[in-house]
Amino acid sequence: MKPALVPLVATVAALSSLASPVRAADLAAVEKRGAIRVIVAADESPETYSLAAAGEPGFERELLESFARLRNLKVEAVVSKTYPERIAMLVADRGDVIAAIFDTEDRRKLVDFTREVLPTHNVVVTHRPTRVVANVKDLLDQHVGAIKGTMPAAAAVEAGVSNLKAFERLEDMLEALRRGEVAAVVLPIRSATPDCRPGPPSGPPARSPGPCARKTAT
Repeated sequence: MKPALVPLVATVAALSSLASPVRAADLAAVEKRGAIRVIVAADESPETYSLAAAGEPGFERELLESFARLRNLKVEAVVSKTYPERIAMLVADRGDVIAAIFDTEDRRKLVDFTREVLPTHNVVVTHRPTRVVANVKDLLDQHVGAIKGTMPAAAAVEAGVSNLKAFERLEDMLEALRRGEVAAVVLPIRSATPDCRPGPPSGPPARSPGPCARKTAT
């Protein structure tokens, strides 16, 4: 059965951005190396950044590959096991940019971001015959899933969801939804399955995913 998709009311929506460009000194090192290392979560949706060699590259990979072509660079994916590991990997110089990461004030203390390039919103996905979630109040007494350490998980907590179950992988979370182990899941609209039918986003977009780079020294 097709899942139902509705906006997560009263949460911060998002804008997709590319993380801030590599600073001059870093760019020189990247050009000398001949490749830009892009940190990507293993569970990232292929519509955003595909890790497959063939097929559609995904929106953010396509953007980064366009940048790389202008600089005569190769794009090398550096895969992080989980979403929370990405910033630590970047700060440790295990990559040059992070693809598809939400832009928040706390994260701006650690890394830099580019301007936003694509609006996106957090949404709630339910699976029939579970009732459709029309507003945040409908979630408060439900078991809700989200990916551990992500902004949709934080948005769910901020919205007042108390029965939140954290998952490491999107596939596991959606399987739990199908089995009825959780009544709903919170995720970016870009990660929703293709046969979902979104309702109109609620509230103005805010800053969201895209690559980020190590902070420029001050």
